[in-house]
Amino acid sequence: MSHVAALAPITLAELLAEASLQTRVDRKYIVDPALWSRVVEEDLADARVLEIGGERRFAYESVYFDTPDRALYLAAERRRPRRFKVRNRTYLDTGQSMFEVKVRDGRGHTVKHRVERDVDSPLSLPAGADGLIVAATGGRGSAEGLEPVLRTAYERETLLTGRARVTVDHGTRAELIGPARAENGRWRLGRALIVETKSMSGASDTDRALWQHGVRPSIVSKYGVGLAALEPALPAHKWTRTLRRHAAALPSLAGAGALTMPAVA
Repeated sequence: MSHVAALAPITLAELLAEASLQTRVDRKYIVDPALWSRVVEEDLADARVLEIGGERRFAYESVYFDTPDRALYLAAERRRPRRFKVRNRTYLDTGQSMFEVKVRDGRGHTVKHRVERDVDSPLSLPAGADGLIVAATGGRGSAEGLEPVLRTAYERETLLTGRARVTVDHGTRAELIGPARAENGRWRLGRALIVETKSMSGASDTDRALWQHGVRPSIVSKYGVGLAALEPALPAHKWTRTLRRHAAALPSLAGAGALTMPAVA
């Protein structure tokens, strides 16, 4: 039985009203599924889980954009302040798609800027992308030179604990796309879950529960770790510990044909 089956449901409107959190403090963890089930059962029984149309797990796909010299990746890998990411995110179950610019501000907060976009062109920046990037980054960034680089896909559950949002990502996988594409350039995380807590400030109930079970935050980004695994010539000091610790769960899929990315409608 799914570890969220016993939790009370929450609607999307209720979730957004209580914890939209477009500006937030994020912590990420790589968690064994059995341990996560224990955390939910023992410590998060009062959490509510997002439910839409009777479903509690939803498929996501994101296309990340970067420059040919990987300027956005390198800014993250080198921990540059006020760095940003650019992506198209598609909610495969509903067909909705958003163009998003995620900015790391000077206080270490993540600020997300987003607009709805055309679901039929996931590998293209939408009209007005440059204006949104310029506005979101305070003029430090633009759409000039950006190309589609990496596609990620996963299935997500979303919980509300107190006023913190918790996302739980299953089956994370990635592939190189666009001009970056290389034959068999695919990667997957395996059974491990990526659990991310998102709160206005401070530690959430979920953070404290994970700490009590001996789980500490990991430096992990789907774009950063995925691209580091697929383009090994890139510097990856920031991701080295995560890649080494989870090497068994981060196999190269070259030639394996084991990864099926969901298609965008």
